[in-house]
Amino acid sequence: MENKKLEDIPARMSVFVDTNILIYHLLEDELYGESCKKFLKRVEEKDVKAFISPVVISETLFLYLRFWVIKEKNIIPKKILEYPKQSRDLIKEVNFQKPQKLIFLFKLLPVGSGVLKTSYKMIKIHNLLPNDAINIALVNRHKIPAIATLDDDFDDIEGIEVFKPSFLRGAQ
Repeated sequence: MENKKLEDIPARMSVFVDTNILIYHLLEDELYGESCKKFLKRVEEKDVKAFISPVVISETLFLYLRFWVIKEKNIIPKKILEYPKQSRDLIKEVNFQKPQKLIFLFKLLPVGSGVLKTSYKMIKIHNLLPNDAINIALVNRHKIPAIATLDDDFDDIEGIEVFKPSFLRGAQ
């Protein structure tokens, strides 16, 4: 299936939003941040019906924490997984207002036992990682026709339009 750009999403279309779109925006990524920012402005203005899952929330908050620790505490990425567990007080230092405000723009889709059962099938059929399989199971359950993501794992899933952020040329 041909990939389209985030800016190509028609008005009022229902779209599932993957974690990477939120992270590129939150971290002001120099390659994809601007495209994601423009898309999320459309979500904020309710031009697009946007959905997320508890998986997306968890991944977004964890990655935000991870990048904050790398930047603010100068921890090398290789040590990042053990650092927050060893230094629990640092979590109090992180200002989660920006991701929290962003998360509340979306309709949250609940994960129930039916979605989990479908996700196990999606893992096998599409060779997806568990989190991606849960998200696709939700997309199928709620008949959401599209996903906003940079993740190539969704490209060949029949019946789902994939919209990707535009690459900012000249940034590096």
